[in-house]
Amino acid sequence: MSPKTSQQNEDIRQLSRTKILDAAFGLIARNGYESTSISQIAKEAGVSKGLIYNYYESKEELLITLVNKVMDEGGALFSEIDMNKPKEALMMIFNWFFDDLTARPEYWKLLTEMMFKVENFDFVHTIFTNKINEYILLLEQLLKGIGIPNAKEEARLLGALFDGIGVHYLVMREDYPIASMKKYVIDKYCD
Repeated sequence: MSPKTSQQNEDIRQLSRTKILDAAFGLIARNGYESTSISQIAKEAGVSKGLIYNYYESKEELLITLVNKVMDEGGALFSEIDMNKPKEALMMIFNWFFDDLTARPEYWKLLTEMMFKVENFDFVHTIFTNKINEYILLLEQLLKGIGIPNAKEEARLLGALFDGIGVHYLVMREDYPIASMKKYVIDKYCD
């Protein structure tokens, strides 16, 4: 058996990191941050505790990586937006939000939990404040592009509306009228 190449070793490391993050995400989304231990994450990922500490100094650092990963997924969508077509861009954002919320409620549950526990984690305040301000600025520019007066305030209102819709959906699930809310928001801003 020949020794592994540096690329094979890097692939193994990346696979291990992915397994750790996926396990941490699932456990924290289900049980909460405080109720999830490194031992549980290691067991769920099928790795040793030592390997986790090889990649992450602490459970908090693991959480920071996890929150950044989740937040960056939304940011990737925004990098594809054509600011010259504000109605189409808003439609894309609205469709993404509603579709992602219903397809991956566990992601939204984790984000919501972190938002409500902001006082426990200084990094959450920093990450969320920066991302929310980016999203609000983008929405403001798009709303200006379609002629909405007071676009800055409307963007903040829209952000708060999405937060509320998200919380209601996570609590009520199939009892929440998600399809009609999606249609209402799209009709209101994109028609």
